[in-house]
Amino acid sequence: MWIVGIIGAGIVTALIQLAIGGFQADFVEWMRVLLLHQFAVSHGLIAVLGFIINVLYPERTAARLGWPSGPFQVKYGFAQLGLGVMGVLAIWFQGNFWVGVLVTLYIYGLSGLWTHTQEILRARKVTRNVAGVELFNIILDIVYHLVLTWMSLQIPGIWVLS
Repeated sequence: MWIVGIIGAGIVTALIQLAIGGFQADFVEWMRVLLLHQFAVSHGLIAVLGFIINVLYPERTAARLGWPSGPFQVKYGFAQLGLGVMGVLAIWFQGNFWVGVLVTLYIYGLSGLWTHTQEILRARKVTRNVAGVELFNIILDIVYHLVLTWMSLQIPGIWVLS
């Protein structure tokens, strides 16, 4: 459930930025600020934490998940770092660049969707039950990406071919 806290951190920092401006922003600016903070803050945190736990402490992380450790974790940690770098770059590069950030998030989200679905199927074979946490992660991931996409569609200049 840590992901809810990370998403929340991006919302809180966006609200702080909007509060500093006296909440005078129009709807489009609200969407821009909220989306930017999801890119830079939420995905920046995912990147740093993912890099640390998968590259610096792979055995401990794998043991906590009940998975075997392996070199894939280093690759995964660097992929998460790349996700965060894209998010932070969104501070300076806006407009069409944000489509690239979103597509990167979609691909990362698909990896989570695939992994969590496989875990549900694996656990169901063993226990005949569906793991509630895994199912929640799948639903949250789909809803989160739909919300980010909807927000991006509210901001002129993002989904524009040039």
